[in-house]
Amino acid sequence: MVVQYSVRCTASGNKPEPNHFGDVMSLRETSCMLPDVFKNPVQRIMLMANGNLQRVLSAYYNLPVSVEVVYNAPEPSDKPGMPVRYSRDINLVCNRRVVCSAQSTVELLTCKAVDLVVRQGVGIGQLFRYMNVLPMFRLLEAHLSDEDASFDRLYELRSEDVAC
Repeated sequence: MVVQYSVRCTASGNKPEPNHFGDVMSLRETSCMLPDVFKNPVQRIMLMANGNLQRVLSAYYNLPVSVEVVYNAPEPSDKPGMPVRYSRDINLVCNRRVVCSAQSTVELLTCKAVDLVVRQGVGIGQLFRYMNVLPMFRLLEAHLSDEDASFDRLYELRSEDVAC
């Protein structure tokens, strides 16, 4: 089953929230409504995780969650310069068990982002936090398996320096 939609997030006064960590800045109430097919509260939390899934899973399991990089390499480009694209495949591991796997394409849009990743060795997954940036988040699709409780999502995280 594929669900495509624009998630509705509102703050107090029914004003739309910005597509990032707007709930941190809202006055008294936040609401993010997902389709009813996602009945499991943990699924809904994971679907709305916006760059913080490792921390959310650590809180859920009450254990450390580490990033296991399966593949992380720049994509070949005919044109030098920006953006620099990386293909990435990672696992989130808790208690020696893979609890989530993720595949992504990450675009480094500025020299600052390239310097952090290529020269300073900052992990791509930590760029937003390292640069102290609240990325814009858009959940584009969510797929729920008919066979088990598994699901996946397609989303976009974006700032001036990084897009994934």
